[in-house]
Amino acid sequence: MNLIKICVAAALCVMPALVFGQCDTTFTVTLQTFGEGVQVELRKGQPGTSKVTKSTYSSGGSVYFSDLCAGSYFLAIGNEDKVSVTPVRHFEGGYDYSSSITIQRGVGNVSKKSRASL
Repeated sequence: MNLIKICVAAALCVMPALVFGQCDTTFTVTLQTFGEGVQVELRKGQPGTSKVTKSTYSSGGSVYFSDLCAGSYFLAIGNEDKVSVTPVRHFEGGYDYSSSITIQRGVGNVSKKSRASL
C-alpha cells in the first residue's frame, strides 16, 4: 500500500513539469567570423517585440545555447548598433537544433536592423 502512495505522490510531483513544459531545447550555431569577434544574441519573439534570452561573445566556432523553452527565436549578431538578424525559427521543446552562419560584410541572407528596433 505504501508503494502505491509513493507512486501516486511521485506522479503528482512530475505533473507540473508536463503541464508547463520543460525548457530542454538546445541550439548550436557554427559561426564563421574570419577572426572577427562578434556579440551573438539569441532573442525570443519577433523583431520589434523580442527579448534577449542569452548573449555571448564569439570569434567563431560553436556557440551553444541550452535550456531553451519552446518558442520563436532569432539571432542578432554584431558589435554595432546595426546588427545582422537571422530569420525567426520556431523551436519545439526537447529537440536539438543547429545552424551554420558565415559572417561576411555586406553579403548574405540575413538582414541588417538597428539593435534598438529589436
